[in-house]
Amino acid sequence: MLEIREKLNKISLNLPEYLLFFLSFVIIYGAIIYYFYALNWLAVIIIILLTISSFFVLRKYLFKDSGDSENKANIREKNNINFLSYWPCLIYFFLYTIIFYLLFLDRSDRALISPWQVVSSSFFILYVLSSLILIFIIFKNKISSTSKLIILSAHYFLSFLVAAIIYKIGYGFDPFIHQATMELIDKKGLVTPKPFYYLGEYSLIIVLHKLSGLSIYLLNKFLVPTLAAIFLPLASYRLASQNNSNPSRFLAPLFLLALTFSPFIVTTPQNLSYLFLILVVVFGLTKASPLWALILALATLAIHPLTGIPALAWWLSFNLINKVDKIKKNTYRFLKYLLFTASALTLPLALFVGGGSNLKALQWNLSFIIEPLKNLFSPLTSAGRENWLLNFVYFFYYNYALWLILIISASLIWFYQKKQKPKFKSLIFINFALLIAFIISSQIVFTDLINYEQTNFADRLLILILIFCLPFINAGLQNFIDLILSQDKLIRIIWLVFGLALITVSLYVSYPRFDKHFNSRGYSTSQNDLTAVRLINQEAKGPYLALANQQVSVAALKELGFDHYYNTATGPIFFYPIPTGGQLYKYYLDMVYKNPSRKTMAQARALTGVKESYLIVNKYWFESAKVINEAKLRANSWQTVNNEVYIFKYLP
Repeated sequence: MLEIREKLNKISLNLPEYLLFFLSFVIIYGAIIYYFYALNWLAVIIIILLTISSFFVLRKYLFKDSGDSENKANIREKNNINFLSYWPCLIYFFLYTIIFYLLFLDRSDRALISPWQVVSSSFFILYVLSSLILIFIIFKNKISSTSKLIILSAHYFLSFLVAAIIYKIGYGFDPFIHQATMELIDKKGLVTPKPFYYLGEYSLIIVLHKLSGLSIYLLNKFLVPTLAAIFLPLASYRLASQNNSNPSRFLAPLFLLALTFSPFIVTTPQNLSYLFLILVVVFGLTKASPLWALILALATLAIHPLTGIPALAWWLSFNLINKVDKIKKNTYRFLKYLLFTASALTLPLALFVGGGSNLKALQWNLSFIIEPLKNLFSPLTSAGRENWLLNFVYFFYYNYALWLILIISASLIWFYQKKQKPKFKSLIFINFALLIAFIISSQIVFTDLINYEQTNFADRLLILILIFCLPFINAGLQNFIDLILSQDKLIRIIWLVFGLALITVSLYVSYPRFDKHFNSRGYSTSQNDLTAVRLINQEAKGPYLALANQQVSVAALKELGFDHYYNTATGPIFFYPIPTGGQLYKYYLDMVYKNPSRKTMAQARALTGVKESYLIVNKYWFESAKVINEAKLRANSWQTVNNEVYIFKYLP
């Protein structure tokens, strides 16, 4: 009986790894099968069968360390549970329930710049209290390690889920695009042309949708926040447990939240690939079998090549450096330089080809390189001097990159002193290659994108560099916590208050903001936007186009799907301005920044060949009053949705 219980305990301890295994292989097989076939029910059955088969084939290689000393210690903890010692957990989940209740009360379908416009201040007070209770739980020896990790994941889940709860309709721009694409794939089995990117996430969500019955909307909204909440604390804990320091191995994951976590509050293929890249690095450094990191790297590649290529490059460099004693010196040197060159040039080449392989797209511009360096030393603005709390928040926000550099530098020094070179040589290797890739990629201009999005792809390489530095940051944070714990009680209390403040600051700045220091500017899609889209679609007598901002355009995607394209001389064009760098969006900008003229609208109709056209103006637009008054004089007719969204109809 005891033997059966221990086996069940081992299985429960490995549940996150089992989940990660199945997710990874669904992503890998799903991407391959979708690219060469489709994503219908037959494909889903094949994906599941292949995943289960792979589990039984690889189980003995991937899960053979489930009986290591750490897991045995966890099993002993589980067998000696004292339920009376779990009262702090009850208090934590009581506060947790209240916080979620408050968030659901504050849900909104308005056009919001920031979720903090509707969230009450009591949310932050309760968040600090729950964080304090969590720290108390971490110091309770009678609470099992598994329970502590579960509560850490719950805290991450709470931190990542504010946008998903507050924005009733949805948050951001890209998630609407991906949702509409996946709904079309679910309906037809595929969309053409099939790209090499995003296939992994699309496959995962559609397989989960078909098997569970959950809507693509819900899965697309909660996938990344949920998976990040499960795996990020576990990843940090694995890294911290290498030094086997308790309780700092639990405190490090908690205070890692102070780094901010914007990529994990919304589901996109890029954000999911960031999560998998973190897991590639962590499993590569902490698992005996290199097969784990390879599987995760392939899954990352299937989700997004921009992240997957460095993941594979790091896996190769990590294994090459670990086998330096088994390879001839000249061969090792040749392979090392070859891999470094390939790692530095593959991404810029991929971006260049993806941008159309146009030599005119290569423009040497030092400002793209210098600007991120200038931002390292951004001073605190003078706005809102009377508000000490906001000044505290933005003192850390504006100097965020500088804090990271200091933390990473201190961690590197510690690593050298401890002579743990084999564990970080490969990380230094890939980061230097990515830095060169960033410099080259920053000179590639994507003519199809609007000006302020030109450097988006190159800037993502900086995020990849930060991810490859996370083991250093985690170790540095853990050692700093150990240093604090060795101090007097008063010093520990001061640092505790400071640490709680940093976690709360991170929560605040990880989401869009609208305060005296900062204006995120982008509004969310509102119920009024959806109503405007429906009204136009009901009123139109035939094919039509509508000029609107990007949030109204994604409302059209959400309501009407992708089946509304017109063939033009420049290629297929969606009947709302998507993408933002397209010709229709340029006409929209002319209508709202210059004047809402009939001539501009006639040019838009001539491009698409339709007879009906509409201009949609949201009242929150900074010069909306001027545009609305002029459009009333020039349009054939107009109407309004709750005096928030104005619709103007233009006919020849």
